Amino acid sequence: MKISYSSLNEIGKHAVSQRLVLRKNIYLNALKGVCAIKDPILIVGDRPGPSAPREETYHHTPFYSIKHCSGWLNAALHIEQIPEEKLVWINSADKDGIDTDFNVIKCINPGTIIALGANARKWLNKNGVARFEYTHHPQYHKRFRNTERYDLLDKLKSITN
Repeated sequence: MKISYSSLNEIGKHAVSQRLVLRKNIYLNALKGVCAIKDPILIVGDRPGPSAPREETYHHTPFYSIKHCSGWLNAALHIEQIPEEKLVWINSADKDGIDTDFNVIKCINPGTIIALGANARKWLNKNGVARFEYTHHPQYHKRFRNTERYDLLDKLKSITN
């Protein structure tokens, strides 16, 4: 089955919207040094995409959209019933390409770290993180491997079950 946000019913779309609000709150708290999740799964993305809003007050929570690869990923996470409350999402860089302060990871204290794509992997390596899992960025998978199952889904299912 081809996954897309538009293929979700109204209940699924509402659930994805709730997932995104929770993701935003967890993300903003993590940036402030507050993370109350025990052994969270830290998912490190690249940086906000080119279509992300440019307003200074926008929060740029990773994959906080129902469009493009974010919509595809969020629909897949919902369909696979992966619990958002166990995940902390950050980007390795901000919208201008400036590295995220690595100290944010210390407050999160993740049980598992997953790098989404080469830029996330480089950021983790540069900051001395030796133990993390790697998978292709969702955009790469959606664009070039869309006939295959996205391995991030299986990784998250095995960790959260």
